[in-house]
Amino acid sequence: MPASATAAQLVDALENEYRRSVEALRGALAAFLTTGRPPDPALRAGGAYVYPALRLSHTASGPAPRLSRAFARFSQGGVYSATFTRPDLFRDYLTEQLSLLLADFAVEAEVVRSSQEIPYPYVLDGADLNEAAAPAAALANWFPSPELAAIGDEIADGLWSPIAAVPRPLTLFDAPRTDFSLARLAHYTGTPPETVQAYVLFTNYHRYVDEFVRWGAEQLKAGDS
Repeated sequence: MPASATAAQLVDALENEYRRSVEALRGALAAFLTTGRPPDPALRAGGAYVYPALRLSHTASGPAPRLSRAFARFSQGGVYSATFTRPDLFRDYLTEQLSLLLADFAVEAEVVRSSQEIPYPYVLDGADLNEAAAPAAALANWFPSPELAAIGDEIADGLWSPIAAVPRPLTLFDAPRTDFSLARLAHYTGTPPETVQAYVLFTNYHRYVDEFVRWGAEQLKAGDS
């Protein structure tokens, strides 16, 4: 099976697991807000509201392939894992990166359910609170809530240590950190992230801006919008 097909299947699995958790969380939230009846604690304890995780096991044997790219590559063998939110938003990117990894390295991949819970504000429609039978302040007593201290910034901040780290990180940021960023985009732009995301460019190097301007000028010359 081509690596691209396998990669697409993995992203499909991420989407299915994420959708499963979101539907469970939204259903429990709706019941609580409508009737005031607390959710069954066993659901949460059983991992009904968690993010999906992608786990890649790379067996290194012999010299690593000589690749010119600085992305989608392993520096050493081991187990790598990351949690994901909104796989639909990142589908093209994830499929491309996974296709390259699967094509160039010996990798066993699987999608599993993680232990990281989805905070309820990331799936709750604010309109649901307007006529709620239960007070909004009580939501945090029964449902996962955002914990900024638990957001995964360790790698980007240079605080992550590889000593005794199993599994190794597969991405710079985990799902709660990504959800937090998507929520900030929606907050500051007043636009859902799926609409505004394609028009936001984050960079800390001037040459990236130059490259973006060059690419944009070429698109305009070609008549693309």
